Parts: sequence; C-alpha cells; structure tokens
Amino acid sequence: MIRIAICDDDILFAGNLETMVQKEAVKQGMNVETEVFSDGIDLKKSFNDVYDKFDLIYLDIEMKRMNGIEIARQIRKFDKSVLIIYISSHDQYLKELFEVEPFRFLSKPLDIGKFSQYFEDACIRFRENEQGFQFMFNKEFKKIQIKNIVYFESRNRVVHIFLKNGEEERFYGKLNEVEKEMEIKNKNFLRIHQSYLVNYDYVYSMNFASLVVEKNDESKIELQISEDRQKKVRRKLMEIAKKEAKIG
Repeated sequence: MIRIAICDDDILFAGNLETMVQKEAVKQGMNVETEVFSDGIDLKKSFNDVYDKFDLIYLDIEMKRMNGIEIARQIRKFDKSVLIIYISSHDQYLKELFEVEPFRFLSKPLDIGKFSQYFEDACIRFRENEQGFQFMFNKEFKKIQIKNIVYFESRNRVVHIFLKNGEEERFYGKLNEVEKEMEIKNKNFLRIHQSYLVNYDYVYSMNFASLVVEKNDESKIELQISEDRQKKVRRKLMEIAKKEAKIG
C-alpha cells in the first residue's frame, strides 16, 4: 500500500489531482491510499500522529497559512525519505526547493505527460525502497527495508547496519558483496570508503573529503570519503542529483 498526500488550498484542483493519481496507480498496478489536505499546517500535524505517515506528497508552494517550502522543512524533521513533488504556477522558488530535497517539480497548468512520467518514477523508487536486505546473525534470519538503512559500515569482518530510527544491526560479511547487491536493488547507495556504503537519501551535506548523513535533526554523523574514491563519489552524486532534479 502506497500512502499519498495531496496538499493544495485550491480544493477543486486537489480533487482533480486525486482522481489523476488514482488513475495512474491503476495503470502502474499500485495499490494506493490518498488523503487530501487544503492546509499545510494540517498536513504537518498528521506527521505528529503517525510516524512515516506518507510515501509521497504532492505539495503546493503558495498557500495562505504556511507555504509549501516551510511545510517541507517541518516534515523533513520527521521523515527524510518521503518523496515530495511540488506543484506551482511559479518557478521563482526553485533555488529554495532544493534545500528540502524535492523529488520532482510540476508546473501549473499540469502537463499530463510529465505528471504520468513522474508518478511512474515515484513507483520505481517505491519498488526499490520496499525491497528488503536480508542477513543472518547469531543463527537468526532478519530482513530490513532498504529505505530504512542510512549506511553500512564494515569493521573487522562485521558489517554494521545503521537505521534511521537509531537502531543498529550487524552480520558477518563483506561490504563488497553488499555493494553489489545494492547496485541491483537500489542504485542510490554510495561507496565512499572501504568501510562505508551510504544511502544518498540521508546525505545532509558534503565537501571534498567527507559527507554528513542524518537520521533526524538531532542525529548527524560525518563520514570520511577516501582519497581514491573522491572523484567517483562526486561523479555518482552528480548523476543522482541530475536524475532527481527533473522539473516540468
């Protein structure tokens, strides 16, 4: 079940958008549950009620009580992985948008072809993230959703898995094998060091020699990028950013 929120103070537009989403979901073979908000503050409050409430949000920028950029800043405190597709009749906000890591941007009036393509892009991401990473430790089999993994760290033949809820798992294995598996299941993981494999979705900032990943506003960690991987990491980051920054 994919949970989708639509937030726009134009009630008629929001209702039409909900119908379009449901039709696209049928085409993609996705089971969706939609909820419509006419006010961003109500959308933000919903994240206080249920953690990880939505998988995708269609969000208007210009709303009366709180604009869509500020709403997204608040939502990112609760959820780093929810996909946000902005919808606006103005494009002067584009520089600010990247602060809150939007998945896509759609202009009003909607281009139906781009709307359909971006929904398909989101479905591809959902399928990648819903896949599980499986491992065994102390004779116990475990499976974790990839979207909940912040990064892997290899230490003394033990691979540690750091999760967005602050928990940690571990298993005996090789990070090279984990990297190969992630290349197949989810291409948004970055091998920044012999010891680190990082989920791009949790990258907060980076410079030439290190990057910072975050699980929430209170928990960040700086990880070193090894010198021999710096060019490759920057190249892959640019590829991912280019893919994520589609505007239409």
